[in-house]
Amino acid sequence: MDYIHFAPRWKEELVATSKSGKLVFEFTMGVEHVYFPSKELWEKQAPDWAKDKWEEYMKACTNWSESNRYPMSIVDNTFMYELKE
Repeated sequence: MDYIHFAPRWKEELVATSKSGKLVFEFTMGVEHVYFPSKELWEKQAPDWAKDKWEEYMKACTNWSESNRYPMSIVDNTFMYELKE
């Protein structure tokens, strides 16, 4: 299991960084809220290296959200993409 570091950024996005790569999730900032993709949506949008890591990222994001007191919802209508730098 990779260590996953989460950091909000200005575009109302949450960047999840691990040694495998970077993924970006929706994170509203007017009223903070993390929108995490459902497993079905994940399988459609995730890059190949992350296809089988939904549970790992969901648990890490849940822990991050709880420790920062941000609500988190698992939804079918959000975005997720790989950040390539």
